[in-house]
Order: sequence, then structure tokens, then C-alpha cells
Amino acid sequence: MSELTWGPILAGYLFLGGLAGGAYVIGALADIFKGERYKVVSKSGVYVSLVSIILGLVLLVLDLKRFTVDPLVILNAFRRFPGSILSVGTWIIAAFTLVSIATAVLWFYEGWSLARKTAEVIGAVLGVSTSAYTGLLLAFARGRPFWGNPYLPWVFVISGTLTGLAMALLLIPIVAKLMPRFSQDFKTLFDDKTRLARILSDCQRYIIVLIGIELALVLVELFTGLPHTRILLTGTNLSLVFYAYVILGLIAPLGIGYYTSKLESSGRNIWMTSFFMGGYVLILFGGFLLRYVVLIGGQMIF
Repeated sequence: MSELTWGPILAGYLFLGGLAGGAYVIGALADIFKGERYKVVSKSGVYVSLVSIILGLVLLVLDLKRFTVDPLVILNAFRRFPGSILSVGTWIIAAFTLVSIATAVLWFYEGWSLARKTAEVIGAVLGVSTSAYTGLLLAFARGRPFWGNPYLPWVFVISGTLTGLAMALLLIPIVAKLMPRFSQDFKTLFDDKTRLARILSDCQRYIIVLIGIELALVLVELFTGLPHTRILLTGTNLSLVFYAYVILGLIAPLGIGYYTSKLESSGRNIWMTSFFMGGYVLILFGGFLLRYVVLIGGQMIF
């Protein structure tokens, strides 16, 4: 056993970093391949991405208390490129943040469609890289076999995409209700309950696929990582958190999606939307629990 150095704050950073990358990828793909019909989903993904990456960096600064002693310490990470994974990740996140800002501005003013989509292609690559980096950062840690599993970065990429999609869809009613003047498109879509339910139903198919892939990767990581991953299966406090992640963050949203699909033919669009939103909240909760479990588990086993 080892003393725990990192806790919920750093887990929050890993969670928000993955969510930011995934939300941007969702927004970019929706704009490039779905066009006008998924305009609000695309906007929402980009906005979620920008806010999430900024909040994640704030949590990182709070956790790494060295910034309060030496604010210029971050420059060391930039100078060491490409000599360390930390330096590579710093450049990726910096570039991703700048592209997210540019894309959000282009979406807000709704101009320069070609420039926006060009930025989205670049940003999608950086978004996947950002999500993967949150896993690679742990995987490259020396003397931590729990984090050394090669599937960990892929789990974080899929989870980031899943939570990014969930948050992008969850933001639609939030903006429509609390900030209707921010973007009229959000309110228009939210008021059209039939159209909103249809979009959410379409997105549920992608959510099911992503949950299935994440579950498969987690199972592979569990069994290929034995005996180090046994701590997640035995009767410890961490195993309880792990089971909560699997049940609440993955299986429960699948059940909610299945039940909600039964309501589609009945035309109960308001109920459908409410159930979908509940599932998105659980997915986000599960995404955070995943990072927490991985972060704590890696510090307990060495």
C-alpha cells in the first residue's frame, strides 16, 4: 500500500479533460457530417468543450500547489518538448484550448463556415489526443503497474467521448431554460419537443455503442491487469466505488435508454426527454467515478 497523493481534485481534472476532448469531437462530427439538423448539438459540444477544458485547468492549478510558489513553472513543461509525456501533453492541451476558443467564437457569430469546419478537423484530432493524454499521463508513471495497462488510454478516450456526448445533450435544456438569450437555437429546439426527442433518440444509438465499447475495454483491462486489478473486485471501499461506476454509470443508462425507447411510439416526448436527461447525469457521474477509481487504485498498488 502507498500513501495517497492525488484525490478527487485531480480526478476532476482527468474527468474534465477527457470530457472536453470528447465533447469537441462530438460537436465537430455533428457539424461536418450531420449539418444543419444537428446544429445545436454541434454548438453545444464546442461550448461544453471550452468550458470543461478551462475548468479542468483550474482544478489542475489548485491541485499542483507549486503554481502558487512559482507561477512560471509551467514554462518548464513547454521547454522540454518532446522529451517528456508531460511536455507533449502540455502542448496538446494548449493547442486544443486555442482551437476550442476559436471554434466557439466562430459558432457564436455563425460565420466563416469553411474556417469553422477546418478548425473542427484540427480540433477533433487534438480532442482525441487530449482525452488519450489523460490516460497516457498515468500509464507513463514509473513503478505503478495498475496504471501500466495499455488499454487505459483507450478507456479514457471512449469514456471522454461518452461523457462529452452526454454533457452536450444535457446542456441543451440548461441553456434553453437558464440562458435563452445566449443562443436562440437552443430554445427553439427545446420548445420543439418532437424534434428534440427524435434527436435524443438518434443519439441514444451512439451512446449504446460507446457504453458497449467501454464495458468491453474495462473487462479486458480487468482481466489482463490481474493481479493488480483484483483490488477492484474484492470487498474494499474502492471496489464499491468501481461497482457504482459500472452499475450507475454504464448499466443504468443502458436500462433507461431501453425503457425510453418504448415510449417513442406513444408520443410521450416530454417523458422521453426527462428520462434521457437522467441517463446523461448518470453517465457523467460514472465518468468521474472511473477516473477516481483508476487514480486511487494506481496509488494503492505499486
